Amino acid sequence: MQQILTVEQILAMIKGKEESLRMLRATPEYMRLEASERFTTSNDLRLGDAIQALFEIHEAILNIEFYSQVEGQTNAFKNNPTA
Repeated sequence: MQQILTVEQILAMIKGKEESLRMLRATPEYMRLEASERFTTSNDLRLGDAIQALFEIHEAILNIEFYSQVEGQTNAFKNNPTA
């Protein structure tokens, strides 16, 4: 059975993951690991890149929601000239 998530739930999950990764990145142990010369990824990504990606995805969803509401209001005025 597939669970259906609301936009608010999706945003909360993304924001929660972003905050968790920020807390992880600030720990001395993680900073030590990432500072190691042996710490490599296939395309030189770091935890900060994942945090930035989650932030940008969160912002993109907020933009979609905002413009959907604006378009909905615009259409309401077009369909009801007395509004």
